[in-house]
Amino acid sequence: MKRGRVKPEAGLNLRDKPNGQKVTVLSHNQLVDIVDEVTFYRVRTSTGEVGFVHGNYLENMPPTRVEDSNTGAEIGAASLLHPSEEFNLTVYSGSEFIGETVKVDKDFVPELNRVNDYAKACEIKVWVTSSTRNINQQVRGAIVPPATKSCHFVGHAIDMNLMLDGKLFNSQKLKKANYNNLPEQIQKFLTSVRDDNVLRWGGDFSTEDPVHIDDNFYYRNQLMYKAKLLSRVGQLNAN
Repeated sequence: MKRGRVKPEAGLNLRDKPNGQKVTVLSHNQLVDIVDEVTFYRVRTSTGEVGFVHGNYLENMPPTRVEDSNTGAEIGAASLLHPSEEFNLTVYSGSEFIGETVKVDKDFVPELNRVNDYAKACEIKVWVTSSTRNINQQVRGAIVPPATKSCHFVGHAIDMNLMLDGKLFNSQKLKKANYNNLPEQIQKFLTSVRDDNVLRWGGDFSTEDPVHIDDNFYYRNQLMYKAKLLSRVGQLNAN
């Protein structure tokens, strides 16, 4: 019998049926027996509606060959993505952001705007050290090994230090164990990130990464993550 392991660090809801009532919450890394495999597809209609349907009720059709009307060349799958599924690199310039140029996917900008608002309210600066990374990129001075499904790969994460009154707070000072000793403004900023409905602070990870902020994109929407990753790989291969 196949076995599975719960991936999300926050656990996984066990429901009595797909999209049904919650029975309990499975813990991170908990092992379960897979007694049945049920497939859902994320689909888009010709009029733009997007949602999920059970795979048993769809007949898989052969891929459609699409040609560029100018060159006659076949268009790759990444070119057929819905605009919201494309990786669109943009430079973010927040009033409270300093350090490295922040290059992220455009869909991460609303989250960064909230990070900027939190920093402004706390009168601190966000000193960015890393944003979008190439797949398998080795980061000099990284304090934790890179995640295999990192939000950095699709431009939905930043690494940062914090600056207050000219004093820099790096990974050592931002460790969760030091949280209660941090200045009130730094605590307030981190609390705002932690209380955000989407954002995550890396200090809460099982492998602590206190300079990391992301939007949990992979676990919130694995299909969208994979679509954006496919789009990005397609863009890199085209260059």
